[in-house]
Amino acid sequence: MSNPNARPRSIALSRWSAECVTHFINFGYVGALWGFFNPMSSGQIGKFTRPGPYYYGATIGSIVFVSKFVSGGLAVARNRDDALNELFGFGAVGTYWWKVLSSDTRILWNNRFVSGALASAVIYANAA
Repeated sequence: MSNPNARPRSIALSRWSAECVTHFINFGYVGALWGFFNPMSSGQIGKFTRPGPYYYGATIGSIVFVSKFVSGGLAVARNRDDALNELFGFGAVGTYWWKVLSSDTRILWNNRFVSGALASAVIYANAA
């Protein structure tokens, strides 16, 4: 039975933004844990370097953020939460991977942008 006084379910902007940030933080931690235990090859045989957990955390966190940002934005625009939104989010991740994460220089700039955004968010949260 449906309740006639119940409000229709809508996808709010606050839920969308909270979901984006929450997924970024959670998968940033997952990426950081991955970075603690996964060395990268330096191109020389037998030589491995450790770029640090932040490298993996920022990269994996930003990939998940792009996915949730696009799929959630489409859900808010359409006011429907379905598989089509996730498909567009997956396509956005593919484009993001191809355009932004295709070279080491772009990955470094991506991680710098992510760290600037995180620092700004922390400063804003403490100042407000």
